[in-house]
Parts: sequence; structure tokens; C-alpha cells
Amino acid sequence: MISQSPRPYGLTLRTVCTRCTRFFTLFYTLGVSVLILTAPAMAQAIHPANGSGGSNEAPGAVGQYLAGRHAEQVGQSLTALQYYGAAARENDLSTASLQKRIYILALTEGRIDEALIALNKIESAGAQAPFANLVRAVQALKLNDFARVDDILKTETKGLMRLLSPVLKAWAKAGQNDRPGALKALAVLKEKAAPGPLHNLHAALIEDALGDPDKAEQYFLSVIAQAGMSTRITQLLGAHYERLGQYDKAEKLYTALAAKGEGAAMLALSQARRNATPPVRQETFRAQDGAAEALYNIASVLQAQSGDNRVQVLAYLSLYLRPNAEPTQIVVAAALDFKKRYRDANALYAKIAPGSALSWGARMNMASNLDRIGQTDDALKMLAALAKERPDSETPLTQMGDILRRHDRFKEATVAYTQALARIKTIGVRHWTIFYARGIAYEQTQRWPLAEADFLKALELSPQQPLTLNYLGYSWVDQGINLDRALDMIAKAVQLRPRDGYIVDSLGWGLYRMGQFEDAVKKLERAVMLRPADPVINDHLGDALWQVGRTREARFQWERAKNLNPDDALKKSLDNKLKNGLDAAVAL
Repeated sequence: MISQSPRPYGLTLRTVCTRCTRFFTLFYTLGVSVLILTAPAMAQAIHPANGSGGSNEAPGAVGQYLAGRHAEQVGQSLTALQYYGAAARENDLSTASLQKRIYILALTEGRIDEALIALNKIESAGAQAPFANLVRAVQALKLNDFARVDDILKTETKGLMRLLSPVLKAWAKAGQNDRPGALKALAVLKEKAAPGPLHNLHAALIEDALGDPDKAEQYFLSVIAQAGMSTRITQLLGAHYERLGQYDKAEKLYTALAAKGEGAAMLALSQARRNATPPVRQETFRAQDGAAEALYNIASVLQAQSGDNRVQVLAYLSLYLRPNAEPTQIVVAAALDFKKRYRDANALYAKIAPGSALSWGARMNMASNLDRIGQTDDALKMLAALAKERPDSETPLTQMGDILRRHDRFKEATVAYTQALARIKTIGVRHWTIFYARGIAYEQTQRWPLAEADFLKALELSPQQPLTLNYLGYSWVDQGINLDRALDMIAKAVQLRPRDGYIVDSLGWGLYRMGQFEDAVKKLERAVMLRPADPVINDHLGDALWQVGRTREARFQWERAKNLNPDDALKKSLDNKLKNGLDAAVAL
């Protein structure tokens, strides 16, 4: 069976600052235990409840607490925080347990000052809280109380803190203009066999801030040698060159990145700074900036590997030290995307300056989110503007095609995909997804020859893609053509994705169409186990059961399919089979 999902697997074209984070994944391969934040999952709504039952009377403390628990359980974390805060104002409910809930929610929502107040109350009650020493160290850095940082973090040597503690201590020393002490604190990363890019990046920034530009450049270049060039490294090394007045070196970096898109914005901003009277030099990192960079580094790595609350905690702590830092805002926005808080994410994406190197990716993500919250026309307009802004990029047109296809606007989708392909100078393996997606749109608009050609092209580019193997194979089976080849293709797709109910159904239905009813039943029974709520798969199993004489079970499957909200055509077919049996229904 062909999945009817509007966005087939493997076609998500998000641009969440992957180039900014790529090189950091090198150093996050420790295999060490990681401190897990124990809050329940937070998700999407941010608007406080207006009471219950339409009453204007404020609920009591217990009611506020229970309302907070409910809001937390359904993912309305800001609403929960408001209710808990109201409950905590009642002395009899202001327990360490409640304050811990407030603390965790405040951290994950970036309300660091509220988290600190709650942390004070937790510790006054003799209790402990996750990430307490990290939060205290960040607060000390914020207040320029650098001498306290080493003492706060002296016992923090495990999990994430194995990476963060040395860097934060180093920046505290840098805040005291202690260059040897900063580099010594940072060297602990090497002593503990931590990967190199994190150490070398912050050694570069510390040398840059405290006065040895040659060593700073050497460290920057070592990061590039280890992890490759990325948007973030380009920004940091380019800023280093600009501070030295070496604009030619900086602009060479930006030009090299311009082929990927982001460099053009960096180059324009650099030229504006260079041509100003007097030239504008970028500022060196303060201790707070360096600590914020470390928190951002780890948050971006975690984001690439998981979507848990630690990403938001670290990113918001970073923003606490370095407000309005665009790379970190992107990380937070992407974390909100993961939790389906699309409006909140877009509010952050909208803060990215139009001329920023990160503006393009932010607006691409904004467009996807606009569609997800029902503003599809606005999403398409934004993508059209992005396509005009970068006439050599196929990405906005591909994303436009995906959105149109998601809304069954298949004819328009084929136009968008065709325009996207026209922009690609050299078709490569990665472009199989566009041919596959356009093939679906052609097939859905009854232009089978064009669809078939696109599916075959997608397979030519990437022969082991189960999605393409399944879609083309199933389509051939459904038309009763190329059955042997179709069955081989679907069998290969099943090998690649043995737990995909749609693909297993395709194999079963192919066997059915070839008259191998006993084998078909076995495959279709497994498909129903994998996708029990799909009406088409249940209908297919009913047909196969009928053919092997298990007519009572067949009627059960058809009845079940009928109760699974089938489309009108399938419902009519099911009614017919339930009334007359399969043979008579086919004759009709």
C-alpha cells in the first residue's frame, strides 16, 4: 500500500542551523552518563487559562495547584508555571516539591530569574535541584562574580558538566584577565580525553580576547581541520580577522561560504563595517560571551541528537548571559518546533535580523510553521519571496511543493517541483526526493506516464530507497502490470523496512494480485498488526481471507475497515462486499 501521509517519509526539508552545529558533534561522542532533567515533557500552549466553567472567581490554592498539574501534563508549561506560582504564594502549599516544579518549568521556559528564586527556596528547605550548580555558576558569571565560579563547579565532573565545567571555569579566569589560568582550566578537557574542537575553539576565543592573535588563529584553524568549516566557525574566525583589520582574510572566508548562501550576508555586513568611517571593529568576547558560547555549543549538539528539555535549559542559560544571540535563538526556536509550539518558535525566528546570515534558514522554518498553524497562503507567499531572493536555490520551491502536496494541491505541486528541478545545475543522489515527490503529485493527478518516469529516475539516483520501491511497485501491482518486477521491488522495500505496515501491505497485495492467496493472507495479517487502524489494509486482508475460504473472518475485516473512517469510494465498496460477498461485488 502507498502511504497516504501528505508528507512521505524522508522529505522533511528543515534548515535548523545544521551548518552552525555540525562541527560540534565531533566532540560530543564521550559515551558518558548525562544528567537528565526530570521534568515531564513540555509542549505547546503558552496562554494562561481563564479559570474554569466560565467563572470569574479565582480558584483556591489547591485548585491552582491541580490546574498547574493538568496544564503541565498536557504540555502547557507557561500556564502551569502561572498556576504553580499562584499556589506557591499560599504558605501551606509552598513546599520544596512545588518549588522544584516551578524551578524546572522556569528553566525550560527561559525565566532564569524566577528559577533562581525557586532554587533559593528549594535549598533553604534542605532539598536539591537538577543543574543547581550550573545555574549558580551562570548567575555568578552574569554578575561578574568570577572568583566564585571555580568553587561552585569544583564537584561537577560528570555528564554534561564534564564538558561545561572546564570551559566555564576558563572563562571565569578570563573575566579576571588571568590568561594562563584560563588556558590551564581549559586544558582539563584534554587531560580527560575530551574531543578537541571544544577545547580548541575556546582556546582560540580566549587567546583572541586576551591578546595573542597568532595563537588564536592557530586554534581556529585547528578546529576547521578537525571538524570542517561551518557557518558558526566562519562567523567567529571572520570576526577575529576583522578585529585585526584583516578584512581581506575575513571576506575570503565569507566568499567561500557564499556558495552555500549564508556567506553572502556575512560578506555584505563585513563590507559595510569596512567602509564605515572609521571602520567598525567587531567586539572581542567578554567572559559572559565565552560562557554563553559554550552553553550554545552543547545545546546545539544535544539538539542534533535528541529533543529533550536540556536543549532549552542550556540555550536559555546562554541567552541569559548573551541576550539576543541569533544562533542561540535559532536553537531555542528549533526546540520549540520539536514540541510543536510553532507560534512561539516563529516569534523567535522573526527576531533574526533580515541581513543576518541566519535569516534565510529562519524564514524557511517560519514558512513551514505558518502552514502548520493554518496560514498556508502566508507560508506560500514567504516561500515565493525566498525563491525570488535566491534564484539559484531550489530549496524554497521544493518546500513549496511539499506544502501544496500536503494540502492535496497536486497540480500546483508539480509546477513547484518542476521549477525547483530547473534550478539544479547537476542532478545528484540527494535530488531523488524531488523526483519521488513530483512522481506522487503526477500520480495523484492521473498523469501516470510522467509519474512513472519520475519514480524510475528517483530509483536511478538512489536504488535502495524503500519509499520509491514501494510506491512504484504498488502502483504497478494496482494496475496489474510488471507484476514480477513490482513484487521484487516491494520485497526489497520490506527487507529495508520490515516494520512498515504500508510496505508490508504492498507485498501482500502484490501476492494477492498474482493469485498467491495463502501467502497474501500471511503478509496482510502482519500488515494489519503493524497498521491496525488503516481501512485499506484491513480491506485488503478481508479480500484475501475471502479467497481462501475464511469468509466469516473476511466479513469481520471488512466491517472493521468500514469503522475506520474510509473514504467514500472504499466505503461504497465495503458496503457492497458486506452485502453480496466478494465475488458478487466484483461482478457488480
